Amino acid sequence: MPTTLDIDTLRALLVIVESNSFSRAAEQLGRSQSAISLQIARLEAVVGHPLLERARGRVLGPTAKGEELVAHAREMIALNERAVAAMRRSRSDQRIKLGMPADFLERGFASTVGDIRSRFPMVRLSVRSDVSARLAEDIDHGRLDLAFYKRAPSNEADAAIAFEPMAWFGRAAASTRPGDALPLVAFADGCAYRGEALRSLRLVGREWTIACEARSLSALVGAVKAGLGYAALPIRLGERKSLRHAADLVDLPQLNAVELTLGVAQGCNLPVARAIGNIIAKRCALA
Repeated sequence: MPTTLDIDTLRALLVIVESNSFSRAAEQLGRSQSAISLQIARLEAVVGHPLLERARGRVLGPTAKGEELVAHAREMIALNERAVAAMRRSRSDQRIKLGMPADFLERGFASTVGDIRSRFPMVRLSVRSDVSARLAEDIDHGRLDLAFYKRAPSNEADAAIAFEPMAWFGRAAASTRPGDALPLVAFADGCAYRGEALRSLRLVGREWTIACEARSLSALVGAVKAGLGYAALPIRLGERKSLRHAADLVDLPQLNAVELTLGVAQGCNLPVARAIGNIIAKRCALA
């Protein structure tokens, strides 16, 4: 059988070495001197070496082997204390890696962070915005703990928390003629809005071209208002940004709604993560 060193006994050895006294060690540890002496005797029997130099009942210091064990004991006790502290620490005292589409940051997210901090003061949020496809992939691979992302309506396991009806917004420049490839303003490949726009155009055989690939919502809105092209966006989002519904082209295809999903990584602290997700959903996702 493997030999196991008792942490309490190692702690007693350290106190004896530091105080050079069995009696002072017993007083400090709240035990009898005979109990401490018995612990050290058993420890010496386990390791097979005397651990303390003694003379006339006094402790002079550790033996060579005792000094070696003391070094190990300090490491073992420190590791034990770190492990216990980690297990006792509230799971809310942690960093939660949160992912969301870029437009979430403009849906009252600043006030939402304040609400989260007041309810979970020990939580540290690490936020990254990206297109929905990469956010969903990062949840699956554990690179994010919590993420909001968009996708086509589905029957997948993650429950949808909202459906966002879509519409075309924008007005192309005067140089755009009927029959020309439709100029699009869109987020990068992997965005659910872009995916729905291209799906609908392919369905009716309409040609298209990316006139502007935006990296932020403000850039996309600016490009649409500048007349660079048309954007497929949730109706409430487009109207909130004062974008004009596309009425100059009658052959734009119908758009399906986009599903908004909250994903939580496996192994994540589900109660805290879902509570934070619910706060964001109420304050941002449905805005």
